[in-house]
Amino acid sequence: MKTKILALSVALTGMLALVSCTKEQAGGTFNFSGKVQKGPFVTGTTITVNELNASLGQTGKAFTTSITSDDGSFVLTNVEMGSDLALLSANGFYYNEVLGQLSSAQITLQALADLSGEETVNVNVLTHITKARIEKLVADGLSFADAKRKAESEFQDFLGVTDHFNQGFEQMSIAANGDFNAMLLAFSVILQRPSNSLEVVPTLPAELTWLMTNLSTDFADNGAVDSEALVDTLLYNISLQNQVYIRRHLANYYSGLGLNVEIPDFESYIALFQAAHQELVADFTYPDEATPEPQYSPDGVVPNILVKDATQFDGEMSYVVAAIAPLGKTLKVKVTGNVHANTSLNNGWVVTNQDDGFTIEAQRQNQLVSMLVVFSSDSKDGTATIEYYEDSETPTFTKQISWTGGWGI
Repeated sequence: MKTKILALSVALTGMLALVSCTKEQAGGTFNFSGKVQKGPFVTGTTITVNELNASLGQTGKAFTTSITSDDGSFVLTNVEMGSDLALLSANGFYYNEVLGQLSSAQITLQALADLSGEETVNVNVLTHITKARIEKLVADGLSFADAKRKAESEFQDFLGVTDHFNQGFEQMSIAANGDFNAMLLAFSVILQRPSNSLEVVPTLPAELTWLMTNLSTDFADNGAVDSEALVDTLLYNISLQNQVYIRRHLANYYSGLGLNVEIPDFESYIALFQAAHQELVADFTYPDEATPEPQYSPDGVVPNILVKDATQFDGEMSYVVAAIAPLGKTLKVKVTGNVHANTSLNNGWVVTNQDDGFTIEAQRQNQLVSMLVVFSSDSKDGTATIEYYEDSETPTFTKQISWTGGWGI
């Protein structure tokens, strides 16, 4: 009797394995569409679909198409495969949402997907980074579905997202509302270093590819990013970014394509990443000194006129308006008087100039924002009023400043 039970058990195990294998390799004719996004990939991007076996090895069967719209959209119809599993690869130029311009070189993004029952399969930075981890988990014996679910959960932990989303990464889009889409856009943003240097901009796609490759490799072995240097690189990128302008870049880009797109709340998910990996400031902070250009002259610090107990200044010196706002808090400063903003040396403020001064609003939180300012008046001496709006629609602090010995212009 024990022999018969054992034989039945072995047979059932084999049947279950066959059913599992059959499910993941069922195959058929597939019709689906999707988008390729860092920012949106543009017309001419090549899409390749490689058929995979249950071990995620390529069978040699492949299909190609291309993006024919600058919003990154593609369509594949009547794709006949002997498996449900596929690797999608996209190679092309993309709209750099951080700089507000097309990339200077092409990059490649990939996604692993189960095509059964799917009408939409997107390719993005999240699908790309988690690909190697999914492959490792499948090699360790997990089914594709379980491996994908585990890798996506682990990466959400890395991003600081505690309430995990059920949507697969291939279902997410930077051009749609929803918290899960906001998470994707936030990660897309923090991967890209800002720069206006004519020498640096052409190297940014290569830098992005290097960063994604190293993140993917680090994450693959244990479902965590252990390299402090990689985390510091992402935080450094955040420290230079202008989130208000990034939102404007994307809105203007899609509007230019005739598309009505609601940009998701990516700023909140950048804040979650900062909260998970960065020491946080508790209060509004105004450092004694700061540089107006941390990317190019981190040691070139000058005094900060926003220090609250500083009221007397030398009119011939250069100064900054510099601050750090806590996560979740807004900061606006209004300067009334003959103080002029040097917007060519502006790191993180949105500036509105007025006849008698300017108003500035911080574009990021828990990171320094700074800009060069100069005093000027018809005489060598002058005065100004500074109003602070710390997470408030009305001034929370006001001070008068004065300077002597100015240029008298």
